[in-house]
Amino acid sequence: MDVPTLIAATTLLLVLSSLALTAHWLANLGTMGLRGAAFGVIAATVGSYLLIPTADGPGMFAMLSGDLLILFSHMVVWLSIATFWGVGSRALSYLAFVLMAAAAVSLSTHVVGGYNGALRGALLSAFVAMFSFATVLTLVRALGGRRAFYRGIVKRTSVGAAIAAMLFLGHTLFHVYRSYEWRQLPVDVMHFDELNLAVWTQVESMIFVLMLALTVIIMTTERLQNELKIQAMMDPLTQALSRRAFITVIKTVVARSKRLSEPVSLIMIDIDRFKRINLRFGHLVGDTVLSHFGERVMEGRRAQDVFCRFGGEEFVLLLPGTDEEGAALVANRVRAAVCDVPFTVQEKEVSLTLSTGVMTARGDDLLSDGMLDAAYKAMKEAQKMGPGHIASAGSMPPVPPAD
Repeated sequence: MDVPTLIAATTLLLVLSSLALTAHWLANLGTMGLRGAAFGVIAATVGSYLLIPTADGPGMFAMLSGDLLILFSHMVVWLSIATFWGVGSRALSYLAFVLMAAAAVSLSTHVVGGYNGALRGALLSAFVAMFSFATVLTLVRALGGRRAFYRGIVKRTSVGAAIAAMLFLGHTLFHVYRSYEWRQLPVDVMHFDELNLAVWTQVESMIFVLMLALTVIIMTTERLQNELKIQAMMDPLTQALSRRAFITVIKTVVARSKRLSEPVSLIMIDIDRFKRINLRFGHLVGDTVLSHFGERVMEGRRAQDVFCRFGGEEFVLLLPGTDEEGAALVANRVRAAVCDVPFTVQEKEVSLTLSTGVMTARGDDLLSDGMLDAAYKAMKEAQKMGPGHIASAGSMPPVPPAD
């Protein structure tokens, strides 16, 4: 098969990939980055079409436009992948546009200064390699670095990203080799379409485009599956863990603390008379208060602390590596954050008080069921003392609400 036919086949495959990615974007409008991926492949399709040889051969302007569109498509796909994984930034965009501007100047200067097919191919491949390798680095960064990237492959939690990284790495290496080979060609070679290098370039392009479309779909599927798992684990109002997920987490924390001989503290919180808020202001206001309550509780919390909505208006804070004194400080801080400043919802002020039970366990007392039971009993003792009290399951005296 000759090169013109291969270019036409590549263009057709690009058209099909563009349609597939556009349909995929329209079916997942809430997923950031998919529009850019579809637009990038569309730009590559137009660029490839401009490079299809005609009876008179493509003109210089058509060649330059096609090359720049192909490079532009690589840039757009790079930035769209960064957006998809949440690592896009203004600095990254500036870097991409500077690289694109350098490519445009280099290729335009080459065309104006005197056409050399070998140099044109070398420049094009060099810039394609740069954009592709930048995409690889972006994917590795998005997954937390090389070690996290490797763990994601081993644990099969980021298959799509791993395939994408290997795809772009292979694309990079091929175009580095292609750039080197183009530079070795004599200046007076005229029939580049007959070279094996041009044939293999089109074959690689077809494989790359097909795999890119499949990879984007795989990454999106993984993203949606992960979001569903997270939604199943989280309370939608307060963004706290669900009770079912918390039971799994506390068992893991307890087992680790036993190995490390560390204390673990548990704070159980009940919002006093919350049903009266729903009756007085309505459930919509009550839901908003719960949402703001969750935000206040989680402000200033450590990364290892776990917040859970245990029941309707009952919540739990799990504090690994925290002793009695530290747990008391946290309980007081939470009470101050929630109770000292009323919540303003729909121009209504809603004040809350909390009944809080605190417990700390060590060694053989590190049993998840026993800890939850002790914290619950302490919370009930706090409720008996009146709204706003903090009671401890240990020897510490109860803490009355501030005046």
